[in-house]
Amino acid sequence: MSRADANLALLKRRALQFLVHSFLYYRLDEPVLSDEAFDRITRELRRLRKAHPQAEFPHAKLVDEALGPEDTAYQIRNYPPDVITSAFKLLYGQLQPEEGFVEFVERRGYRAHLAHEAEAERRG
Repeated sequence: MSRADANLALLKRRALQFLVHSFLYYRLDEPVLSDEAFDRITRELRRLRKAHPQAEFPHAKLVDEALGPEDTAYQIRNYPPDVITSAFKLLYGQLQPEEGFVEFVERRGYRAHLAHEAEAERRG
């Protein structure tokens, strides 16, 4: 893998982490990372984005808007379904509740179809 390919892969990974952890923190009030860890992801994402401003990746516009001067995704109102699904999978894995995944998601006010898709993915 070339250095450029590796940087693009890292950019995509950090962008998804930034969005997932922002959703967990700002929408669910269920952070699974320390503030310091989130700040490291954000700093690295900002550096990678500055180095590769034309790089295309999922939700690039949303990430670019959220990486304003305050490095916060507080202003994001509508998270993409794949980000929400990833966030719930991560949180479910961290908490390991007694209830099923569908109930876990629905108890937090999200629609079951999202949970069913994620559950189907999890079961393979």
